[in-house]
Amino acid sequence: MLNLIANTSMEKKILTALTPLISDKGMRIVKIKFEKVRELRLLIFLDKIDGKLTVDECADISREIDSFLDIENIIKDPFRLEVSSAGIDRHLSSLDDLIKYRNYNVRVKSESYTGKGKLIGNSPHSLTLSNKNGERCIDLSSVQDVKLDLEGMSLETIKEMEFK
Repeated sequence: MLNLIANTSMEKKILTALTPLISDKGMRIVKIKFEKVRELRLLIFLDKIDGKLTVDECADISREIDSFLDIENIIKDPFRLEVSSAGIDRHLSSLDDLIKYRNYNVRVKSESYTGKGKLIGNSPHSLTLSNKNGERCIDLSSVQDVKLDLEGMSLETIKEMEFK
C-alpha cells in the first residue's frame, strides 16, 4: 500500500501516534517532515475530510499536537512545530491523491529519479510521468515524495485544482 506521508522511522512513529487524534477531528495527515535545518523542525501538513481547513483550525490542532507530543515525549530534543493546511501545491501521499490529481504537473523524488512532469497514470505499484523527455514509469516502492508543481500552470487550472 502506498504511504508517502512519512519516510523516516521517526516520521512513521509520529504518524502512528498522531493519526487517532487527527482522525477524531475529521482531518487526515497528508505529509510529515521531521528535519534539521538550523534547528529540529516538525512540519505536519493536514487536510480536512469534508471542506477546507481554516487558519483557526490549524492553530487549534497545532496546540493539541504540541501538548500531545509533550506528554508522549516521542521527540526527545527541542523542536519547532509547524502545522499547516496541505495547500494548493500539496504533497500527494495516497493512491486516491494520485487519481484525483492525474493530468496535473507534479515533482517526483524517488531513490533513482528526481524530476517534473505531468502525472498521466498510476497503478497500485507505479506512476507514469510525461515530460519533454518522454514518458517515465516509476516504481512506487522507490518514491519518496510527490508534490503538485504549480510552475507553468494557468490560473484557471490552479483554480480548478483548488476545488478538487
